[in-house]
Amino acid sequence: MQPGKKRYKYLISYVLSAFKETFGGEIVLILKQISIEHMGYFKIQYKYLPLQYDIVFENERDRFVIDIFDEEGARNSLFRITKFNNELAVENIYESIVKLKKVLEEGNMCFYIQQNEKLYRKFQGEYKRVKNLYKLR
Repeated sequence: MQPGKKRYKYLISYVLSAFKETFGGEIVLILKQISIEHMGYFKIQYKYLPLQYDIVFENERDRFVIDIFDEEGARNSLFRITKFNNELAVENIYESIVKLKKVLEEGNMCFYIQQNEKLYRKFQGEYKRVKNLYKLR
C-alpha cells in the first residue's frame, strides 16, 4: 500500500471517529463514498437528528468542505458561517467539527436555495431573494 493511501485511510477513520466523539448519538452515518485514487476524494454524510439536517464532509486534493443541508435541500457551507483551516490535517478536521457542533447548537444560521434560476436566502423559515451575491454570508 502506498503511503498516500495509508494517510487517507487514517484520515477517513479519524473523520469518522471525531464526528462520533463530538456528536455521539446526535448523528447517524448515511453515506461513505471513498475514491482516494482520484485525488484523495472521499465524502462522508451524516444526518444530524435534532434538526434533521444532512451534514456532508467532502475532501478532494487535501482540501475539505463541510456543507449543511436542511430538509428542503437548502444549504450553507460551514466555512461561510465560520472560518477555519480546511487543509486536510487532524487538527483542522477536529477544529472544524467542533465549530460545526457549536453552529448547529446555536441554530441561527441561514441557508441558500435556488428556485426558478433565482437564489434565495432562508432564515428562520422566511425566504428573501439574493440580488447581490457579494452579500452572501
